[in-house]
Amino acid sequence: MTEDIKNVTRTGLILAVTLILQGLRLVIPIPPQVSMFVVGSLVNACLIVAVLTVGRRAGLVVAACTPVFAWLEGMLPFFPFVFPVALGNSFYVWAAWRWQRYGLPAFCGGALGKAAILYGSFYLLFACIAFPPAVRHMLLFAMSWPQVVTGVIGAVIGREVSRFAASRPE
Repeated sequence: MTEDIKNVTRTGLILAVTLILQGLRLVIPIPPQVSMFVVGSLVNACLIVAVLTVGRRAGLVVAACTPVFAWLEGMLPFFPFVFPVALGNSFYVWAAWRWQRYGLPAFCGGALGKAAILYGSFYLLFACIAFPPAVRHMLLFAMSWPQVVTGVIGAVIGREVSRFAASRPE
């Protein structure tokens, strides 16, 4: 197999695993607050695995696809929400790719940047589009510090999974 075919195949597998993990909230009855931390951490781990095992492009593919499926699953109630989530995920992927040699502190910075992008983007969206206050409050909370927590947890898990994957023979 050529290297391109391997990368496309690995990207597809990582994307499939990510979407399955993201869909867990639809089949396992867990409270939304718990789901946000568990599923969010697992999705962020998959983004890190994609970057560290395949590369930046793989991470960006997964980063762009996951919010579309979140919208299809009803987790994002309004289609324009897909774009800021994809942007935040893409920053997280870019930061992990660009600064991976600095280890966990760089991934923490990526998680912080992702949270800032998400919170700021949603804040701007709510300034332009009227939403019920309860929905605004819930979404702004979800796009704030929980994103830092899930980003850091995801980075720790993703780095360990990537190390394990790198030590396995092909």
